[in-house]
Amino acid sequence: MVKKLVLMFCLLSFTGLSLGLAGEETIGYLFKDKGNGSISVKVYVKEVINQSGQSQIIPETFKKKLEESLRQRRSMDFKVVKSPAESDVQISAVIKSYRYSERGTFKPNPGIGTMLLDAAATMTQNYVEMAVEYTVVGTKADEVLWKNTVSEYIKRKMTPEESIPLISDRITKNFIWKCFGKANLRDSDRRGIMI
Repeated sequence: MVKKLVLMFCLLSFTGLSLGLAGEETIGYLFKDKGNGSISVKVYVKEVINQSGQSQIIPETFKKKLEESLRQRRSMDFKVVKSPAESDVQISAVIKSYRYSERGTFKPNPGIGTMLLDAAATMTQNYVEMAVEYTVVGTKADEVLWKNTVSEYIKRKMTPEESIPLISDRITKNFIWKCFGKANLRDSDRRGIMI
């Protein structure tokens, strides 16, 4: 029994460590001189594509939420521009999936306490999930700097109409953190990347 608990603890610790290391895939280091309001990172957000099959998701509204989230970011100063020619980077977003349900699905989290809370929430709360594929291209070199699919979910009391702005807000903020967050990369890893 003790061996099983130790093995389970090690597996959960390794999972948490790997999630923490995933943050090193950010490109925030490319803009280290453009933070704190001194120099803005000029961003052009392309038209959002909705491939989720859900007509209640309006791409223009999602685009506005992404632009708003960029403007509100405090650790980096983003300026949303009106044309690609004005930008340092261009962001495209493809909404891959959206799902709302009356009852939440069970998503196991590390730790027995959070797992029990998650199981209880599954029975009493609504559930929304979204996946969006983001691509960030450096305008100057026309090079893909970052590309990944970001997934998020929320469990709480909400209507289908309330769920779309809630999940849109969460996923855009998570994308900005994952893409432009701070990372400790060696200088040798940074060579050859132009924005």
